[in-house]
Amino acid sequence: MPVDTRGFQEQHIGKRLRIELSEGQTEEIDLLELTICEEPEPCCGITYRLVRTDQSDNIKKQGAVYWAGFSSIAKFEVVGDTFT
Repeated sequence: MPVDTRGFQEQHIGKRLRIELSEGQTEEIDLLELTICEEPEPCCGITYRLVRTDQSDNIKKQGAVYWAGFSSIAKFEVVGDTFT
């Protein structure tokens, strides 16, 4: 069974994206890597560097690297070209 990548593709790697997480937070990120594995493995998702977030609790730090499963991403959009 193919993995639902929520529309993420290899050409998105290296792009600045805005993602909306299923919990409602919005984050601007630099996409570093896609991880696609055989289901039902929970390792399918994205690795990214956080640029900014609308969370006010300061749990996530700007510039830090995080991972999110595809299932936790409600939607995304490309907001910039290759990051530096």
